[in-house]
Amino acid sequence: MIPCYVGGRGMFATATTWDFKVAVIGLLEESGLGYDTRYRYYRRQFPEMDTTQLARLVCDPIENYDRDWPQWRAAQTAASDEQDLITAFFLERDARFRAEAQAAIFCLDEAGFGSGINVMRFVQAGKPILGFYRRSTQSRAVNVGNFLQLRMEYPGVVTLCAYQSSNDILDEVQGWLTALRTVRS
Repeated sequence: MIPCYVGGRGMFATATTWDFKVAVIGLLEESGLGYDTRYRYYRRQFPEMDTTQLARLVCDPIENYDRDWPQWRAAQTAASDEQDLITAFFLERDARFRAEAQAAIFCLDEAGFGSGINVMRFVQAGKPILGFYRRSTQSRAVNVGNFLQLRMEYPGVVTLCAYQSSNDILDEVQGWLTALRTVRS
């Protein structure tokens, strides 16, 4: 199994990114090819949730559901700025998820600054990235040329796929992970 980081727009995501992440996490869990590191971490906190419910939950900001957050927050007596505390807590958790991951799968349809930072962290670590974007519904808020540049500059690390439907995504993820597993064997 390949530990993966499934990413995309975070705090202000819409159904586009949520559906992507839930579908990819579901495929990883069902196929046995890999797993999402964030999902597996929170599986221990929420063993009673079904796959889809938990996959959707881990798309939200972690301070809304992480069961360790209230205790961690209470222990931080020196700092009082709530946004600084949330960011420090998230950064510590997210760094764990990225460190464990051997590959990343991103929905780039709503990509923002945070997605860009995370993609570059994986590029710098030399970890393979599979990114998806809808060519037909390009938003002016997302500059497709930016991630096309990544593919051109880092062809051994960044793979991009334009897609039409979620079936295209799942087929591509499965093929990419199968090839990645073969290369690593």
